[in-house]
Amino acid sequence: MKILFTTLFLPTGLVLIGIAAALWALWRKPKQRSLAIAILGTTLAGGYLLATPLVGRALGLALFNSVQARELASLSEADAIVVLTGGIYDSGPMGWLPRAESIQRLAVAYEAQRRINLRLPVIVSGGHTEGVQNPSEARVAADFFARNRSEITPTELEEASTDTYEAALQLAPVLSHRGARNVLLVTSDTHMLRALAVFRNHGIDAVPLPAMSLPHNMGIRAFLPSVYGVMLSSSALYEMYGLAASLLSGKIGLRDLTYSTHPTPPAKPAAVPTQIIESE
Repeated sequence: MKILFTTLFLPTGLVLIGIAAALWALWRKPKQRSLAIAILGTTLAGGYLLATPLVGRALGLALFNSVQARELASLSEADAIVVLTGGIYDSGPMGWLPRAESIQRLAVAYEAQRRINLRLPVIVSGGHTEGVQNPSEARVAADFFARNRSEITPTELEEASTDTYEAALQLAPVLSHRGARNVLLVTSDTHMLRALAVFRNHGIDAVPLPAMSLPHNMGIRAFLPSVYGVMLSSSALYEMYGLAASLLSGKIGLRDLTYSTHPTPPAKPAAVPTQIIESE
């Protein structure tokens, strides 16, 4: 259901729906070609705009600029760093590798760890999204960076979750048990608003540490349609749909989208703590 929805209502699917609507209008009312032309023109114009990096960036910035969160006087106050992975892929001969999104997020987390304290735990969260027979996102991403890290650098894996809600559900009791009050949350800039809301709903008022991915100073390319532009718009629209779905399903509330100096307790009972595996 999720795959079908995102296929239909992301830029490519929206253009196909618009073309289908124009053909249907032409078939049902052949004498009113102006209606079909209007629908087709609107579809093509909308598709062009959604395919430009300028619009994709604007949609992403709308999400990121809506983020409200507390700040630490110094990052040295952090108790833990939580990283939400961004996918893996089967590279063939080289096996499973993290997608660029995952690499970028972990790079930010490990750089923050290096600057703050090499013994500050990094918890990588990501389950078996490609099937239980394949490795978890957390395992693949952590292993990718393992050769470049010191032996004293602690990395822990949460491998049970397959989405942001499940990640918060699994990590909330773990972080609470550890007494981690200042948790740095690492994810992409467009995902940060929803991620913070979900974690707040589970009693974790995290501090955002975004892996910035939105482009800057693209010049004339910002106005030209491209695959990159479609990817930017798709990512932003996906997060907007995700926010709407989370609100409608009750996984988050409107108050979870804003920062409060008096965070509300979790709306649901905490999950049984998942097993956190220390990466070798």
